[in-house]
Amino acid sequence: MTSMSGTHDKRGGGATAGPTALSWLARLNGWRERRALRRALARMDAHLWADLGFDEAAAREEMDKPFWKG
Repeated sequence: MTSMSGTHDKRGGGATAGPTALSWLARLNGWRERRALRRALARMDAHLWADLGFDEAAAREEMDKPFWKG
């Protein structure tokens, strides 16, 4: 069966497949990792930020981002 986009759908139902469970799992893991990294950055002092290549403004900007923003 051909979907509206012109690609062949091998499932036989005709509907185009949505995001897979693995893609959702990868997204959730990415969010969790960013949240943990930003929390770790928040616990560091300016000396450690400098070692990582961040100035205070850049570190604060990164820490203030929500976990879903890359």
